[in-house]
Amino acid sequence: MKDKNALMAEPKKSKVHPLFWIISSYVAMGIPFSMVIWVSASLFKDLGHSDGEITIAVASIGIVWSLKPFWADFLAMFKTKKFFVLSMEFFIGVLFLLMGLALFLPFYFSAIIGLMWIVAIASATQDICCDGIYITTLNKKQQATFIGFQSMAWNLGRVVAVSLVVWVAGYLKDSVGLTPKMAWFYSLMGSGALMALFGLYHSALLPTGSLPEDKKGRTAKNVVQDFLTSAQDFCNKRSLWGMLAFVFFYRSGEGLLLVEAPLFMQGCLEDGALQLALTDKGIIDGTISTVVSVIGGILGGFFIARFSLKRTLFVLALCVNVPNACYLYLSYAVSPDNPLSFTHIATLVSIEKFWYGFGFVGNMLYMMQQIAPGKFKMTHYAFATALMNLILVPTQMVSGPMADSMGFRDYFMFVMVACIPSLIAAWLAPFPQLKAPNEDMSVDDESLLDDNDKKIQSGARKASVYSLLSIFLFLMLDVLCLGWLSGAQSGAAVVFFFVLLGVSTLFKLQLAIKGVRAGLATLNESKSFSGGKAYLSNAKGAIIGGVVMVAVSGILTWYCIDKANAIDWDCAFSKNAKTCLQPHAGETKVCKLDKVER
Repeated sequence: MKDKNALMAEPKKSKVHPLFWIISSYVAMGIPFSMVIWVSASLFKDLGHSDGEITIAVASIGIVWSLKPFWADFLAMFKTKKFFVLSMEFFIGVLFLLMGLALFLPFYFSAIIGLMWIVAIASATQDICCDGIYITTLNKKQQATFIGFQSMAWNLGRVVAVSLVVWVAGYLKDSVGLTPKMAWFYSLMGSGALMALFGLYHSALLPTGSLPEDKKGRTAKNVVQDFLTSAQDFCNKRSLWGMLAFVFFYRSGEGLLLVEAPLFMQGCLEDGALQLALTDKGIIDGTISTVVSVIGGILGGFFIARFSLKRTLFVLALCVNVPNACYLYLSYAVSPDNPLSFTHIATLVSIEKFWYGFGFVGNMLYMMQQIAPGKFKMTHYAFATALMNLILVPTQMVSGPMADSMGFRDYFMFVMVACIPSLIAAWLAPFPQLKAPNEDMSVDDESLLDDNDKKIQSGARKASVYSLLSIFLFLMLDVLCLGWLSGAQSGAAVVFFFVLLGVSTLFKLQLAIKGVRAGLATLNESKSFSGGKAYLSNAKGAIIGGVVMVAVSGILTWYCIDKANAIDWDCAFSKNAKTCLQPHAGETKVCKLDKVER
């Protein structure tokens, strides 16, 4: 007979069919992410804010989902996974209600952005625990059986948010005659109520998942030690920097479109945009785009299964990037005298989204098959996806200011040029795991290495750790500081961000220089070896990464000095600080031309 603690540690089996909670829980996961990244951009654009103001504020929030690995294991120490899912769903519902109420504040933009940061943290926590329930409740056969429904349900959550929520706001504004703020108020109220309904539904049907008793005796110190061990093992991977270059650059062009392309659909005709009504935009960007991208993803998976990932990766990169030209075409085809029809726009956007979905699966499978394998498979896959999402943050943030300053035609031409690194990364992407004995065993397993390999691996790991830490510091702190600095409205805020960037730059320089030195030391040591040089590319990659971060630190220093010289500091610390620091802040734009009938 099992003892009491063993019985407590077993998750309770759900009496309902898994699909009843899998579909609903992943729909509920997709809604808050979509609300933060896409719906909020539609809201602010409808209220007249510039693309630059929107993308800098909204895109920066995306960093939260990249940080999930840092607190995921801590959640397993307390309560149950179901407890956290229900708590976050109700909490997110309340936050949506508060976002609606915040619309009527004079500083509504800042208030809503602040609330969305909290939504993002709650949503990331919800994601962690929903995935945990899925993994701990279902066996491997069930997990494989329902994985397609899981993906479909998340995309359905995007449809609910981007299509339904935006459509409701547009209908209330255009057909009922409500003001934009009132229309969005009711739409956000409905979103909050919907999340609360998911919470009530899941309180009855969602399984418990693994219990905290599974981690009995586990302390925060143990969690940190395990995290550091898995991170160190991640840096042991052969061809690490080549694989990370692929992860970094594969979506370089896409990052410039994720937030800006929907804003282009909504912008004014006189500015070279499409000026879609909210209802039309919701249908195209929410429903049609999601459906065709899912179909594309399914067909892309079949394509890879038929011809193998290695043989198709460059083709998949072409599929992701070349159709971006659809937006370039739209920017040239539209004009105040030639507004495009709904069908015309929907067709071109659908083409781009279909091929994006078709090619995107290559990115995910590459991380699963080449980066993840080993004893920390799930953790390393989480690291890879976090890095992938981190690189999207700066590209999304700069997309708005660039589109504002360049105009849409030149901007979309720039996007096409920005696709080139993605194609190069796909062409040169390494496939070290093909040399492993089987798909689950890492090629870097110690039992497969000779003494020389281990020595070079150790030195290259040290160099990689330093260089990667400097890159993380830039992506996770500097990018946010630069974005927030551009929107600072007081002298004290400007000084704070300057100081933060200064401290960060000192740490980055120190880490980058250590990475370069360790990499050079490893290269020198390897000269005495006759073989066992499989990990030399990691040492070289660490050197290149360190040198790049030294250059980045120099550019940031120059930028801060130049910006400090351009600021009127007397004004910045006066009552008129907002006026001199942000002369265009709070300005709203109304399209000069009337709504286009399509």
